[in-house]
Amino acid sequence: MDASQKEIDMPTDSNVKTQLSTTSLIAYSGLALPISIAELPIILYLPAFYAKEVGLSIGMVGLVFLFARLWDGFSDPVIGILSDRINSPFGRRKPWVIVGAPLLMGATWFLCNPPDQVGFLYLGFWAVLFYTALTIVKIPYWSWGAELSSDYEERSRITGFRESGSMIGNIIVAAAPLLLLPNDAPIRDVLFLITLLIILLLPITIAPLAIAIKDPQRVSTPGFKFAHILSALRQNRPLLLFLIAMICNYVSLGIINSTAIFLIDIGLGLPGAFFSLFFIQYMAAIVSVPILVRLGNRFDKHRVLAGSFAITAIYYLIAFTLPMGSYYLVAGLICIGGITFACAYIFITSILADIVDFDTAVSGEERTGIYMAALNLVMKFGLALGVGLAYGFLDIVGFDPAAATHTAEDVFKIRLVGYGPTSALLIPAFYILWKFPITKTVQRELRRQIEANAGNTRQSSEKKTRSNDKTFSDQPKNKELHSSTSLNSLLPDND
Repeated sequence: MDASQKEIDMPTDSNVKTQLSTTSLIAYSGLALPISIAELPIILYLPAFYAKEVGLSIGMVGLVFLFARLWDGFSDPVIGILSDRINSPFGRRKPWVIVGAPLLMGATWFLCNPPDQVGFLYLGFWAVLFYTALTIVKIPYWSWGAELSSDYEERSRITGFRESGSMIGNIIVAAAPLLLLPNDAPIRDVLFLITLLIILLLPITIAPLAIAIKDPQRVSTPGFKFAHILSALRQNRPLLLFLIAMICNYVSLGIINSTAIFLIDIGLGLPGAFFSLFFIQYMAAIVSVPILVRLGNRFDKHRVLAGSFAITAIYYLIAFTLPMGSYYLVAGLICIGGITFACAYIFITSILADIVDFDTAVSGEERTGIYMAALNLVMKFGLALGVGLAYGFLDIVGFDPAAATHTAEDVFKIRLVGYGPTSALLIPAFYILWKFPITKTVQRELRRQIEANAGNTRQSSEKKTRSNDKTFSDQPKNKELHSSTSLNSLLPDND
C-alpha cells in the first residue's frame, strides 16, 4: 500500500509511468456509488412526488426546482474556486468531501422524507441545501481524481474505476425498488429506500477514501479573482472546443433520457420493458470498461470518445427504422449503446484533466476545481436544455403520452423527436473531438513544461535577494507562456 500511496501523493514525474494499485482505486471509487444514487431522485422521483403525493402545485414545484438549479449554477464555480484555493494539513479536496457528506445525508433525508403538510418554503430550502451539499462533495471529489495521476493513460484507468462505481450505483437504485417494494408502492416509499441507501453508503465509502487516499501535492496556489479566472478559461482553446462538444453531447443525452420511456413503451412497442433494457445497458457498460480503457490508451482517448459519438448517432438512426415489438433487436442495440455510454463516463473527465494540464503549463496555476465546476455546469445546462427541447418539440407536433391509444403517426412523432436531433447533435461533437489538439504526446510535453516551471519557481524562491531584472531573466519560460503565440504553439494545428 505504501508504494501505491506514494504514487497518489506525488504524481509529478511525467517521464515515468506510475500505476495506482487496485486497492487504492477501489478506495477512491467507492464514493461514486452514493453520489450517483443521490443524483437520481431529483431526476426521476422528487418533482412527481411533491406534485402528486405531497399535493403542491405542479407549476410551483417546477419553479422551485428551477430556482434550485439556478442556485446550483452559482454554487458550482464558487465551490470549485474555493477547493482550488483553500489548503489544509489534510489537503485541498479531502476536507470538503468529509464535511459535505453529513450535510448531504441530512439534506437528502429531509428533502426525500418530508412531514405532512409542507409547503414551498420547505421544498425550496431543502432542495437548495441538497444541491449545495452535493456540489461540496462532488466537485472536490472529481478534482481529487483528476489530480491522482499526471499520466495520460492512468487517468483513464482512474475514471474507469470511478464511473464503474457510478454505473453500479445507478443499477442499485433502479433494482432496489423492484426487489424490495411492491409494484404499486408509493413514491414516498421509493424515496425512503433511496435515502437509506445514501445514508448507509456515504460513511462506508468515505472512510477508506479518507484513510487510504491523500490529496496530491499542488503545483501552486491559484489566484482568487473571478475575472482573472474567467479570462483564463476563455483563453484556453482546448477547453472551449471541448465544452462546445460537451454541450452537443449533453443536449443530445437530455433529449434521449427525457423521451426514453415514451420511446420504449410507445415508439418501439415495448411497454414495461424499460427497466430490463436499463439493466442490460448498464451491465454492458460496466463489462466494457476495461476494454475501453485499453482502447483509449492505444488510440488516444479523444479519438475513442469521438468514435463512440459516431457509433451512437448511427445506433439512433438504426433504432428509428426498427419494427415494432422487436425486443431482442432493441436489446442488442442497447448493448452497443451501453458501451458507447461507458466511453462518455470514462473519458470526459479524463480528457478534462489533460486540459487542466494545458492551463497549468500556461499560467503556472493549478485550477482543477474550477474546470470540473465548468464541466458540471455545462452538463447540467445541456441536460436541462435537452429536456426542454424534447418536450417542446413533442408539444409542437401534438404528441400526447397520456392518450388511451397511439397511432402510427404517434410512433413516428416520438421516434422523430427522440432519435432525430440526438443523432444530428453528435455530428459536431464527433468532429471536434476527432481533431482535438491534446494528444498523448502533447499531454506529456505539457507535463514536462509544468515540471520545468515548478523547478524554476523552487529555484527562484530559494534566492534571498534578487533584482527585478534578475527575476525576469531567471524565468523566461513562465513569461513566454502567457503570450497567446506560445500558448498555441504547445498544440498541434488540427484545423
